Amino acid sequence: MSRDVDDEPPDPEVPRRPYTLFVRAQLSHPGLPLTPTLAEAPETDVRPRSPILGTDRFFFAGFGSDLPAFEEALTGDPTVEASSLVSEFADRRIYRTDLTDRARAQLSAFDAADAYVHAARGTHDGWMVRMELPDRDALVDFVRECRGADVELNLQRITDTDGVECHHDYGLNSEQERILRTAYQTGYFEVPRRVSQTDLADSFDLSTSAVSQNLRRATAELVGNTLLPDREP
Repeated sequence: MSRDVDDEPPDPEVPRRPYTLFVRAQLSHPGLPLTPTLAEAPETDVRPRSPILGTDRFFFAGFGSDLPAFEEALTGDPTVEASSLVSEFADRRIYRTDLTDRARAQLSAFDAADAYVHAARGTHDGWMVRMELPDRDALVDFVRECRGADVELNLQRITDTDGVECHHDYGLNSEQERILRTAYQTGYFEVPRRVSQTDLADSFDLSTSAVSQNLRRATAELVGNTLLPDREP
């Protein structure tokens, strides 16, 4: 049975401030934990049952119809070692494993950004994570660290820690809004710029030309609908 990364709410006992950004992102790289195994068992997904950051050993649950193939591939996975089955249930199996240095290195972006990861889900397409970051500087660090480690990053949602996502009627489509907001939050419009169009393109898995076009069109829509709202059509 497949589970979504949003199934479980954040722990209410964890203080939410001073962290200011709530981020949902997908990461892909063959060196991320369990990625080689998940590639061999595409009908399986995994979810950590203990922190994947700050420790070499963690527990995780495996779901799906391909767990025998998953376990066979796990024995040769270069991102983990000393893996073992802990318990088995009707819909899932719990495993314990140790992360290798290779896997730890691919998680450096989370450490660099001082990320608090609420939930994560691994599939053959990569890892989907929900996390909180202290501020937009941390988001810049996260994007840059992912790029430096050749980790493909797709920022899917950025909101404040109250869960409020701004909406408007300025004529932007969802893609333009997402790219423009991320560009602003990561310092693209600062002088000097904190991130480049290449950084943005990498984080959205788009070409630099696509990012450039979206930024230009989004800016034109905002100017036209705010500074010149009464212009002739």
